[in-house]
Amino acid sequence: AQFAALCPGYRVIAGGDTRQGSVAVLAHAAGGDWLLIHDVTRPFASEALLRAAAAAARETGAAAAFASPEVPVARLREGRVLEALPTAEAGIFQSPQVFRRELLLPVLARADAEGWQAQSTLQLVLRAGLAVAAVPGEKTNIKLTTAQDWMFAQSLKELL
Repeated sequence: AQFAALCPGYRVIAGGDTRQGSVAVLAHAAGGDWLLIHDVTRPFASEALLRAAAAAARETGAAAAFASPEVPVARLREGRVLEALPTAEAGIFQSPQVFRRELLLPVLARADAEGWQAQSTLQLVLRAGLAVAAVPGEKTNIKLTTAQDWMFAQSLKELL
């Protein structure tokens, strides 16, 4: 009732048991052709980044923001380095992630049917073999998950 009073014309939908389940609920409940998924834990993403991801998605049906690493990135398994990726060939997942709804719904259904689990909706789309446009992310588009992140965000807030 409070949300309805504060945000008339919008509705609240219950999420799933997991992030992946919540995205599936959202995708089915949405009425538009496009879904822009953005983590509430990334409060400093700019409007320009959201617009850039949406524009890039129009080309391939899917796009996401990726932060550029400043140093080479290693692929690890069980405490061992398997491969070093040069910075030009690596990106760190961020949000927003934007998907054409008609592209995402079959991916989510397949993930559910085949038991795929992923941290990111983008991983499911990639596993399904679909093209994804990469948009340059932003250093300030940090994810707040730890107490240290929160302290950093407080100082960043002062700069922005």
